Amino acid sequence: CLQQILGAMESQVAGGPAGSALPNGPLLGTNGATDDSKTNLIVNYLPQNMTQDEFKSLFGSIGDIESCKLVRDKITGQSLGYGFVNYSDPNDADKAINTLNGLKLQTKTIKVGF
Repeated sequence: CLQQILGAMESQVAGGPAGSALPNGPLLGTNGATDDSKTNLIVNYLPQNMTQDEFKSLFGSIGDIESCKLVRDKITGQSLGYGFVNYSDPNDADKAINTLNGLKLQTKTIKVGF
């Protein structure tokens, strides 16, 4: 399943716009990498059968992750379709948005943002 996800990601990235840098350059706060608002992402519209390991592998392919959490129903353990990823480097967070936002996973199109 993860191989399908990564394969889909690679094909979409390869066909994406060239030079997808942010128009205003890198986002750096006064605190640098310690500013969570520049490194902590929310991810919406994840497939309900995605596992924590698949979630971590997908976003870990972009850069070093400090933490990530796929949110689940406390009773059933079923994914609620969203999660959080905190990168060590703000540039990796930007790269994750540019690379993974809009990625189709199974029947869902994920949304990645701050």
